Amino acid sequence: MNWTRISSIVIVGFTAIGAIYGGLSMVFMPSGGLLSLSTGLLDGSPFVDYLVPGIFLFVFVGLFHLAALIYLLKKLPRTKEVMFAAAAVLAVWMIVQLLIIGYVFILQIIFLVVAAVEMFLAIQLKKQQR
Repeated sequence: MNWTRISSIVIVGFTAIGAIYGGLSMVFMPSGGLLSLSTGLLDGSPFVDYLVPGIFLFVFVGLFHLAALIYLLKKLPRTKEVMFAAAAVLAVWMIVQLLIIGYVFILQIIFLVVAAVEMFLAIQLKKQQR
């Protein structure tokens, strides 16, 4: 197993776990209390609480990254494309979040960088395949 694949498994797995946990926390407590989030952060957004963002985070970021992790672990066809697409969804999630609520936490920037790293790793895996 090479460093690119190992790094991909670690970062995609970490992102899947974080997004699933964060999304479910928002769904189970839409007030944001489980994550110490204030609904005041949503002022000016189309959301009154974290239920819809939580569903989106869980399904589109968390489960998509979980699928990418399964693809990586099983070495399935199209693994690189699934991983790249999951990273793109994460990047869009972070950019939209920054546009709607602005910069609030360093984690916003960290996960934007994580998305870029995942895209880079997916491209490297694709190159190694040739």
